[in-house]
Amino acid sequence: MPDTELRAVFENYLNAFFADSVAEQERLLRSSVAEDVMFSNPGVSDRGVTNLLDHISRFQQRFGSGSFRINWFRQQHGQVLAEWTQFNKDGSEFITANSYARCDETGRIAQFSGFWET
Repeated sequence: MPDTELRAVFENYLNAFFADSVAEQERLLRSSVAEDVMFSNPGVSDRGVTNLLDHISRFQQRFGSGSFRINWFRQQHGQVLAEWTQFNKDGSEFITANSYARCDETGRIAQFSGFWET
């Protein structure tokens, strides 16, 4: 998969966290992750689109609106390593973190792990 396509998949995953509606969150996730996606970060470890949607709901309750910016993005053989920054609604920087993702044969994310200090 070319860098630009895999980056778009990764961006769709991130954008789901700040999408305005559950329908848009689900659309973005279904275009970017496998049905049984495994996901983890310092606060959660789970699997499946339904559980990921629940996780996003809790994320939005905690953070409200905002955005992500990808600072750098590397991929090889269907795997991604990236650094990103989360911004608050007012545009202020909240956190910079790293993520690893592995894609399945369809090009969707099968595993996504986020790493940051807690």
